[in-house]
Amino acid sequence: MSRPHTSPLSGTLFRAVCLAAACLSTVGTAAAEPAGAYHDRADRALQSLLLRFWDGGRQYLRHNYPDTGALTGYWTYANGWEALLDNVERTGGRQYRGLIESFYLGQDERGWYAGYYDDECWMTQALIHAYDLTGQAKYLDKARELYADIMSAWDTGCCGATPGGLWWDRAHTQKATAANAGAALAGARLYLRTGEVHYLEFAEQAYSYWYDNMVSPSTFQVADHFETNGTKVWWRFTYNEGLMIGAGVELFEATGDEEYMNQARRIANFMVANEVTPTLYGNVLYDGTNSSCGGDCSQFKGPAYRQLMRLHELDPSNTQYLAVLQASADAIWELARNPISTIFSTSWSGPAQSDVDQGRVNAACTALSRFAQQYEDYPGSGIPHNRFEAENATVHHIALAADCGDYTGWGYVGAWNADGQSVDFEVHFPAAGSYTLEFRYAAGAGNASRLIRVDGATAIPNLPFTDTGSWSVYQTRTITRQFDAGRHMISVVYDSSARNANWLNLDSLTIPNLPPDQIAFTRIEAAGTGGLLLTWNTVPGQAYRLQSNSRVTGGGWSDLGLPVWATDDTLQVRVPAATDDQEFYRVVRR
Repeated sequence: MSRPHTSPLSGTLFRAVCLAAACLSTVGTAAAEPAGAYHDRADRALQSLLLRFWDGGRQYLRHNYPDTGALTGYWTYANGWEALLDNVERTGGRQYRGLIESFYLGQDERGWYAGYYDDECWMTQALIHAYDLTGQAKYLDKARELYADIMSAWDTGCCGATPGGLWWDRAHTQKATAANAGAALAGARLYLRTGEVHYLEFAEQAYSYWYDNMVSPSTFQVADHFETNGTKVWWRFTYNEGLMIGAGVELFEATGDEEYMNQARRIANFMVANEVTPTLYGNVLYDGTNSSCGGDCSQFKGPAYRQLMRLHELDPSNTQYLAVLQASADAIWELARNPISTIFSTSWSGPAQSDVDQGRVNAACTALSRFAQQYEDYPGSGIPHNRFEAENATVHHIALAADCGDYTGWGYVGAWNADGQSVDFEVHFPAAGSYTLEFRYAAGAGNASRLIRVDGATAIPNLPFTDTGSWSVYQTRTITRQFDAGRHMISVVYDSSARNANWLNLDSLTIPNLPPDQIAFTRIEAAGTGGLLLTWNTVPGQAYRLQSNSRVTGGGWSDLGLPVWATDDTLQVRVPAATDDQEFYRVVRR
């Protein structure tokens, strides 16, 4: 019988409870690259994707760079959103977090249902990831809504000697790995977050049918699809194996059944032996050359990389997986990157390209971010705690840019002067009081003005931003306002009915008198069987690590489990019973 499988924090407790709190950023040891190099690459790659592909006016991603005027498709948008989410996760919420909502709104304007069930599986996975990083129920609710449509694609009337599986599309032209393994993966993840058994049952049904019928029992290659006459098509693409690896890993997490992991390893062994190409850096994932791997194929390695890394994180014993993962990350940067535009070729072995679609850039961003996250701790963004970058905020129909002057961060929101355009800054105030808000801006076309809202209510209807004389010259506009303790949304809005006027580039919001959040344990409770429940204060949207040590001073601090994400003002973690006489604990911000 299937059961939830959890991985409780492992560590020792103590007879005398000793607790320490800290706000630290620890950098791991890099063997081949300087500390932080992989994170720098991941940041530069994602920032390039956002600057070159985000179409602010249409609140969506473009299809090509250079721009041809076309928007990207549903499944490539979902994977672009996943690439953004990967980087929010990697940076512990200190970069890009507001854009999660921007991407959600972009799809919400167009509708959530697609003509292909596998596309809905990609979007469901992105929605679950957004929920994990924010705790916002609407993302999970939308994932459940989409998954109900995916479940309706199950069919037992077609095809061949053993009918079953999910249709790939609404036209019922074939049944594909992308829909069946994608449904198994997404269903297991929904079960882990909701506890609703019907998600797990359906995930296991889809997975077992596909594994029994579409995975070679001798090589463990995964077939791409079968046609309505029952013919199996054995196209070799990395994402077929990747999705089955991911489904097996998630089902192991959901059930604790080791056979799922064994099956994932067998499929991964096929992938790293057969779907790679040699480079100076080692074997890298491969679906074809820049010319032979066209259309959707250019993005396939992104999901494959994500799921192979997921397997490696749970089972690092197979060094061949890590070798391919690291070689791929190195080759992407050194061989596939265009050094002028920081865009990436389809083939990770190169050569670099100057004209690309968004899907291949998604794949590169995914790999660079996932590798950096497992390789070393994030060294920090360099952004002061009291400065909130506009390009990391939630933007509504505004472009992201990095062309003019000495902006802070990695860009600014540019050239907006129409109704429906706004920027939302989410700020956590640790204490009630009067706070100074400094908006850094450029107004190169003359005096401008904007409406300021706080938590949805108008605070200042027409705040002036005086002419800066040039788009490369920045000034600050300062206001003072009283805030209660807790989370608040500060919005800069264009509203013609409030007589707002003229173009504006908005760079950042700084709150000079905003104190840093102090991490402190606020409650310690017995948890039964000798364990403890530890509670500490948090900033919503930030990631934290609970660490232990046998002494307070010196090194030796080790993580207890994976980082945990704050979705409210406090976090609570259960620590199992201790075996040593004493153990010290601290919380660090990731």
